[in-house]
Amino acid sequence: MKITCSRKDLFEGVQTAARAVSARSSLPILGHLLVRTQDDRIRLAATDLEIGVECSVPASVEESGSLTAPARILSDVLSTLPDSDVLLSVDSSNKVSLKCGTSDYQILGLPPEEFPMLPEVKDDVSFKIEKPALKSDIEKTIFAVSQDESRASLTGVLLMLEGDRLKMVSTDTHRLCLVDCSVIESKGETTAIVPGRAMAELHRIIQDEDGMVAVNISQNQILFEMEDAVLVSRLIEGQFPNFEKVIPQEYSKKIIVPAEQLMQSVRRAAIVAREDANRVILRTADEKLTVTAESSTVGSAYEEVDIVREGEDVEMAFSAKYLVDFLSVIEHEAIEMQLTSNLSPALLKPQESEDYSYVLMPMQIR
Repeated sequence: MKITCSRKDLFEGVQTAARAVSARSSLPILGHLLVRTQDDRIRLAATDLEIGVECSVPASVEESGSLTAPARILSDVLSTLPDSDVLLSVDSSNKVSLKCGTSDYQILGLPPEEFPMLPEVKDDVSFKIEKPALKSDIEKTIFAVSQDESRASLTGVLLMLEGDRLKMVSTDTHRLCLVDCSVIESKGETTAIVPGRAMAELHRIIQDEDGMVAVNISQNQILFEMEDAVLVSRLIEGQFPNFEKVIPQEYSKKIIVPAEQLMQSVRRAAIVAREDANRVILRTADEKLTVTAESSTVGSAYEEVDIVREGEDVEMAFSAKYLVDFLSVIEHEAIEMQLTSNLSPALLKPQESEDYSYVLMPMQIR
């Protein structure tokens, strides 16, 4: 194998694929990237046997073939080289030669045959979704994925495909996110729990540009394919909670609040709330919402926001972090807060939108 590639393109490709490299595996090959030629491009792949990432980079191919190289070494070298063309080749002993300008590195690789190829995922269930929509939907759900490994099913995002609609759900038992979006060319129906790490890596891979993501789902694998990158992940086994039971169906009070203004108010109050379990208290009086926080070691915070209110006055306590997580991904000017009692779950959503719902458990006011 012998190819020439721009340092910038190669470095970006290495960084993308290397996110799937295993940091702790006892198998040396899992610390390597597989580089192989394909027409006028090279494809770089990495896997930790849980998720796998493959991306392609334009290159001038003089001799086709494949090689492996340690991901960390390759990334570190490329990060410090000047912006020029890189000549990459390999000899019969799997020693990788990397030349750029006056720099010449010989890196010890492993036989490409040892690299575990990414699995093929059958398209028994499949759909396509626009890149910007998928990236946005991941942002709106990933922050509520549980970090508690003892409840594996909560450490992922539930995908529920029904016809041309896709629901994405995440919960850590303190809050729940639900996104309902449209897809095209859907085939079959299924539910699948995708690991939170895989969704986070997918979010990083998706470029800020138009285009489609093709998704195939099998019994225990899922594949996300774009023009220049592929991510494959194992699915999480187990039963996801019945999320529909958690979403409040009725409310007695509703307030409409400017999203950006509320977010900035909560962020400022959170400086004081850090010393009190991040607790901020929301109270309404007429057409005003106050955001307060108190700490015996710091002091107090008071913020005021104009609102539109329906029903009786509200007094509820919430985690400032959980409020900001939701407000920071809202693209609408205002949100609705649908409430019943000060200890009942609150339903938050963008004003006049049914595509995104956020259920938030309140805290004790004390």
